[in-house]
Amino acid sequence: MAHSEELHQAGYRLLNQLNEDIQHPPAGALSSEELIRRCRDSIGSGTGGVQENLENLAGVIEAYLAQRASEDALDYYLSRQFNIQAVNILELMKGLAELRADRGEQEILFPSSADPSTLPKVSVIITTYNRKEFLHQAVQSILRQDYPHKEITVIDDCSSDGTAELMSRSFGDDPRVIFMQNETNQGPGHNRRKALEAHGDGEYTLFLDDDDYLIDRSYFSKAVYFHQQHPEIAFVAANVFLEYSKTEQLKPSSLPLSRIIPKEAYFKNFEQKGYPKPASTLTAIFKRDTLMKMDILNMNMVNDASIYLRALLIGDAGFIDTFAGVYRIHGNNITFNLSQSFLIENLEEKRLIRNMAIERYGYSKTEMNEWFNHNVYDTISYYLMNSAKSHTDFKSMYSWASEHCPKAYSQLKRQFRTKLMKKQLLRVSFVRALLNR
Repeated sequence: MAHSEELHQAGYRLLNQLNEDIQHPPAGALSSEELIRRCRDSIGSGTGGVQENLENLAGVIEAYLAQRASEDALDYYLSRQFNIQAVNILELMKGLAELRADRGEQEILFPSSADPSTLPKVSVIITTYNRKEFLHQAVQSILRQDYPHKEITVIDDCSSDGTAELMSRSFGDDPRVIFMQNETNQGPGHNRRKALEAHGDGEYTLFLDDDDYLIDRSYFSKAVYFHQQHPEIAFVAANVFLEYSKTEQLKPSSLPLSRIIPKEAYFKNFEQKGYPKPASTLTAIFKRDTLMKMDILNMNMVNDASIYLRALLIGDAGFIDTFAGVYRIHGNNITFNLSQSFLIENLEEKRLIRNMAIERYGYSKTEMNEWFNHNVYDTISYYLMNSAKSHTDFKSMYSWASEHCPKAYSQLKRQFRTKLMKKQLLRVSFVRALLNR
């Protein structure tokens, strides 16, 4: 990630001021709260990219002091966003660590010296297609985890960019890494099922996209320990940094969730206010038993929302308030390039989930129909606003909604009437010619 000299110098000035405050505190001890107040006062108010990044830096330091960010996460953020290496600010890092220690040291849960066979296994499934540079970082981020009992299965969807050669050269001798390769392109959902069935035998499972990666080396240890302390949960997730490739900016993204979220409340309100979806499945460590109970091997649409929703039919959700990974936003994410067929598969999966909730788990039919209407409306409206390109795209979505969810269909017709009329006009060649003059 490139760094402007202005941002680099602004970051150094702020960190040097913090170090001065720590080394020469006011009368009495300097609390972490007072340090952050001074930090924000130093930043002041203003606008622009440098200002925003300094405010984010203050937030990351505050999270570190409150033990909501690891030293790994702080080092990563300073290096990637400000091109500042921790080795060059050792005095400050030591001072911050001492302030952090005042809140109590976190327990070392699973030391690397432990016999791996005595610990639950974490199986990591990574689907990949023509992203070998991203993939290498993703795999390395798992291997760097301090938790000793882990295994990675990479399934390559018939890439043509040298992915197989990379995997052989970089990880071919590592018994913790399994490489599978399709002869034809079959899509990420099929590949998740295939790899899980073949090699995902760990007590816990992480589905990692090839363009995302973890930064907190102790995250698996924290997640496994959390599972062991809360056997009622189906999965545990955490916070991430959002990496915007075009603007070369990192933004902390914190979920406003409690440590345990009851399954029924999260399921009914998923992706609504107060119940956000974690970024992809980047930090979500699932119980394998939960995945089997929710019938994952027979799912048609194995995407993040569907996995979460089915898991919430089985157990509660756990949340660790720490920055565990990095979710890249680079313009080629599936979320921003949705196809018509993908949307319909997604909607059909939600229809199956609604039926499961009613028939297997005793949810109210009336309530679930309202839930389904809300999900259909949100899913299709997002597609029409962001991905639909032609009159045919609108007609196909309207047709599906009219047949399966008339209430959502009526709402969509009202909202998108004007936009559809413009698409219809653009079908007429002479109108297109006039508009292009």
